Amino acid sequence: MNLSFAQTTLEQWTEQLWDKAGIRAVSQLNIDEVAARLNVWVHYMDETSRALEYLGMRSILIDKRLGAREQWEEFLHELCHVLRHAGNQTLMPKSFCEGQEAEANRFVLYAAIPASMLMAIPLPDSLEEASELLADRFGVTPALARRRLEQIQRRIFARALWEEALEAGAYPLPRSGLPT
Repeated sequence: MNLSFAQTTLEQWTEQLWDKAGIRAVSQLNIDEVAARLNVWVHYMDETSRALEYLGMRSILIDKRLGAREQWEEFLHELCHVLRHAGNQTLMPKSFCEGQEAEANRFVLYAAIPASMLMAIPLPDSLEEASELLADRFGVTPALARRRLEQIQRRIFARALWEEALEAGAYPLPRSGLPT
């Protein structure tokens, strides 16, 4: 797949996280492997998933009533909280909490289907077929795979439009000003 788009800062950070942890193959994208490599304790409970950090010990509680794919996605969401966020969300201003949740949701897309691993996979032309293929390959829900593909499509399209506008002289900005 041609991934001609600029990665966001969070996407770059996520790719670097996987690289530093030695996670370079799709087969390594699972709760046990990631938790072991990042020194995160995982517990399964009959409760809503959440992240905790106490005295430097990072823990993620996963709702065991969910299916395996949903558990993986929830794990990644909570992993973002333990790696990038601080504080108790119940005590935070609403807008700050919403910002953390939005970042954790974006992290799930980048961590579940990293661009570096996606590039090596030939995809069908149909969005539905491509979503199903990625869902099966990466162990995520088809909805998440579709959101990731749509996100990438939007970014590739935006970059192409931006480059076309620059070539036409519509915007006298340096090429480094390409949108992400």
